[in-house]
Amino acid sequence: EVGGSIIRIRMSDGHWRLVPDDHYNRRIDATTPIPISSAEPVAGTREAIGTLGNCAGGVTPWRTVLTCEENFHFFYGDVRFEDGRRMHDKDTIIGWDRYLDHPPEHYGWVVEIDPFTGAANKLTTLGRFAHEGATVTLARDGRPVVYMGDDKTDEHIYKFVADEPGSLEQGTLYAADTGRGRWLPLSLDRDKRLKDAFRTQTELLIRTREAAKLIGATPQDRPEDIEIDPQSGAVLIALTKHTMRPYGSLLKLVEKNNDPSAEEFTASTFLAGGTENGFACPDNLVFDPRGNLWLCTDIASHDLYGLVYAPFKNNGLFHIPMSGAHAGIPVQVASAPPGAELTGPTFSPDGRTLFLSVQHPGEGSDTTGALSSHWPGGGDALPRPGVIGISGPLLDGLTAA
Repeated sequence: EVGGSIIRIRMSDGHWRLVPDDHYNRRIDATTPIPISSAEPVAGTREAIGTLGNCAGGVTPWRTVLTCEENFHFFYGDVRFEDGRRMHDKDTIIGWDRYLDHPPEHYGWVVEIDPFTGAANKLTTLGRFAHEGATVTLARDGRPVVYMGDDKTDEHIYKFVADEPGSLEQGTLYAADTGRGRWLPLSLDRDKRLKDAFRTQTELLIRTREAAKLIGATPQDRPEDIEIDPQSGAVLIALTKHTMRPYGSLLKLVEKNNDPSAEEFTASTFLAGGTENGFACPDNLVFDPRGNLWLCTDIASHDLYGLVYAPFKNNGLFHIPMSGAHAGIPVQVASAPPGAELTGPTFSPDGRTLFLSVQHPGEGSDTTGALSSHWPGGGDALPRPGVIGISGPLLDGLTAA
């Protein structure tokens, strides 16, 4: 969860291999100084130390990568405001705040990284919350639009519409009212309630969650990955679960006139999790070259095999046709190791390899002497995360355009 690696891989003798010592290979981690793109300083400075709590992100049309800071509060806590006073909640899991004096306001952003140079930038315009996913598409007029979810129960879905093509540093952030089908602008200039509550737009962006609630954004069931249907243009959002709806669902948004910059949309449930459809807790999504949907599930390790989730066994990878006789019917094609989840599904440019990360195999084991998984080494090896590639005739048959 601490930063990320940029590595170069190459197909060689039928296998994808790391290119060692390549000049593109580098780390951007919790010690890397990163500029903060903001109209004014954030917690007194325009530079943050490091990126952490990183989760699903996205890729821009100009070939930069967006990485999302999700569970940032594990490290330095978070801030809340009462009667105009800033309060620092230090109830952290990892507890770095005991040793490092980095303000929580420096985390919880989307970080834009140029993989070719390593240059990084924290984008305050996209809001501050537990970011999961930053899916970029283009409006009809060529401006970039970014769809995002706040991966916490009863938080919100967001959209950012840039002012100009080729940049995410200026624009309008919106929160979704899925009941009325409205994108609500989080802008002091467009809503008096926000102007009365926040001194500046930067303060609003630091406190994005408060702003979204103030103007009536719809609470969601932990929105995670978001993808755009390449055939229809519909926006599909993985709502992983809620205490009242433990199986989760896929939400479908259709923008007015099919324009991502629109401020109106229709919302409906595309697919519900549960025993009838064979999956629970949808997390990561990707479309293949044929336009069919692939879905990874994330039943938490402490819930796996419990009463509610027992029918689903391990987390898995599902193929969902988007057209034809079997449209909308999920079929599981791979299973994660015990305790693990499959994440980051990404197809190679030719569509013949599906890359996946295997996260935390064996998580939830009682002791190191009674591990639930020894993936990938087998035997008595300690479990380790890794990145895998799936290829072969079955995948070719499912994905060939």
